[in-house]
Amino acid sequence: MTDNVYTSDVTVDQATTAQLAESIRLREERIADNIDELIGRIHLRVLVTRAVNKAKSGVVEEDGSPKPEVLALGAGTVLGVAALVVGLSGRNKRG
Repeated sequence: MTDNVYTSDVTVDQATTAQLAESIRLREERIADNIDELIGRIHLRVLVTRAVNKAKSGVVEEDGSPKPEVLALGAGTVLGVAALVVGLSGRNKRG
C-alpha cells in the first residue's frame, strides 16, 4: 500500500498510521483550498466588480458604445422633467 491514500480508499481498520495521517493532511489541504476559494468569491472587491460589470452590461454594448434604448430612455426622462418644470413654473405665474 502507498502512503498517499484517502481513508475512503481503504478502511480505517486496514490503514496504517502513516496512511491515516496522510489522508487527514490531504483533507485539510482540500478544505483550506475550498475556504480560500469561498473567501475569494465573497470578497468585497470581487462583489463590487461583479455589480459594476452587471450594471455596465445593461447600459453599454460590448464594443463600449451606449445602448440606443438607454439613450432614448435618458432623453425621454430629461424631456419629461423639463416639461414638468416648465408646466409648474407657468402655473405659478398665473396664480
